[in-house]
Amino acid sequence: MIKRLGGCIASLMTALLIAAAPSLAPSLACAGTLEQAVARGLARHPDIQVAQAEVSQATIELQMAGNGRLPVVSASSGPVASGVAYDVTVAQPLYDWGQTRSVIDQKRALLAQQQANLEVVRDDVALQIVEAWLDIVNDRTQLSLLDDHLKRLGEVSAMANARVEGRYADQSEAGRVNLAVATAEGTRARLQGDLEDALGRYALLVDEPAEGLHLPAVPPTVLESVAEDGALDAAIAGSPLYRKAALGVQVADAGVREANAARFPRLNLEGGVQRREIGGQLVNDSSIGVRFRLASQQGLSAQQRPELERQRREAARFAAEAEARDLKRTVGTLIRSDASTAARIGALADQAAQAGAVRDLYGEQFLVGRRDIQDLVIMQTEQFEAERQKVDLVIERLRLQYRAAAQLGLLTPMMTGDQMQTPGEHP
Repeated sequence: MIKRLGGCIASLMTALLIAAAPSLAPSLACAGTLEQAVARGLARHPDIQVAQAEVSQATIELQMAGNGRLPVVSASSGPVASGVAYDVTVAQPLYDWGQTRSVIDQKRALLAQQQANLEVVRDDVALQIVEAWLDIVNDRTQLSLLDDHLKRLGEVSAMANARVEGRYADQSEAGRVNLAVATAEGTRARLQGDLEDALGRYALLVDEPAEGLHLPAVPPTVLESVAEDGALDAAIAGSPLYRKAALGVQVADAGVREANAARFPRLNLEGGVQRREIGGQLVNDSSIGVRFRLASQQGLSAQQRPELERQRREAARFAAEAEARDLKRTVGTLIRSDASTAARIGALADQAAQAGAVRDLYGEQFLVGRRDIQDLVIMQTEQFEAERQKVDLVIERLRLQYRAAAQLGLLTPMMTGDQMQTPGEHP
């Protein structure tokens, strides 16, 4: 049912909006695209730059962790009474019970986690730009509809004033029209304020004027693709939000293995040369051999650390499960909202058409004295409200698609032209 409704309505989204506001149509040929705006915003947003720096930091930490396999060099030197003494020691790790491997695995998982976080941040920024774009289109379209509504009310007002001047009616008829006009002007002020806010957000995110904005020619169909059996679970498993949480389990698991290995002494091949003062004379000495080295331990902390890390692993596992549940609930809600919104769009389209027909009929009946001004005002207002709500829902349905794409990590690839992942797949 969801897929059938989505298929029927998705192809009509842009047509419905342009039909509701014909003044937007000429701007389509010269306007920039939503994808271009998103790409521009992604290139300059500071949150993305922070996330990229964190990825670079994690990369260096992984490279440094690999140095655990290399020799450890320590050296000291200083003057003594009879000259200069020194001590140089080189230790090559031979066996460490998997401690170095565990540290490397942990840093590798942290790097993957930061990369997933970068994807999350990029999708969040892209969604902010998309939301601002849709807000501007919505507010401008609503204002265009309102201009047409006020024009029609002006025609009704002229008829009411003519009736008052001809003494066919009293001032109450003109007062009813003036009340409707005042209400519409109040709506205009609210919409203008919303538009200014959206323009400010867009300028901050994209750093360019919001000229010629329009709806995408091909609306996304993310919700339809994940509404199939099993598709949502696969999409969640591949989403960066879930991968970020799941990688926390890998980080904690590597911490458990590192803590277990740290309880045992390392086996090193050590060699050293030294020159030290003995009995007032500087004596040269050297040594080489295999030795066990145990890290400094305070009390029973080395024995307690593995249990601490195991508890962290359990917490990370529960956090990953909670993230999966939250994603399933959020996207599931979007799927259900999409179906109901599609049905409401169809109903409002019929309502707007019927209201327009009744309004025209009332106009004809008014000319022969079978209707009064109040009837014309009511039907004009109902027709305007139906058109306004229809436009609002068409854009709201687009929002649902883009929000679902952001939740599943598909928004940035979809906007930047990268190869779009199918739900559940991740390179």
